[in-house]
Amino acid sequence: MERRSVQEAKPLPDFTVWLWYFRKIKDVCPWSYKSFIAGTTNIVPFKLDTLIENESNWNEQPWEVIIYTMGENQTLDEMDSIVEKRNEVQDTCEYLWSHPSFSKGGNNQTPQPIIIQQDRARLMELRNGSKKEKKEGR
Repeated sequence: MERRSVQEAKPLPDFTVWLWYFRKIKDVCPWSYKSFIAGTTNIVPFKLDTLIENESNWNEQPWEVIIYTMGENQTLDEMDSIVEKRNEVQDTCEYLWSHPSFSKGGNNQTPQPIIIQQDRARLMELRNGSKKEKKEGR
């Protein structure tokens, strides 16, 4: 029997990684999976000036959410500082962050450090709808 050569494992394409992630968190954030599947989630490298520009013309954006992938060297404190400042200085977008090394206990952290930008009013609408559905037993 001839031995096969050992091949180095190739990293998964980004789409596959994010599809896996959004499917994994469907129970806690069902709308994120729906948005990703519908193509209304944009995943781009982080640039502060791009984030602010997108924020200033948010109503013209075709996206429900923009995910900014951060460098591997980005610290939790740096990401938290960016998110906190953006949430304080405007009220159009809601910012959140996620980091592979940090979990609030649900083990739902992202596979890489990110900042999430989304419509604040829409997010509140989704959250309130989700709470209402739970109360009604759906």
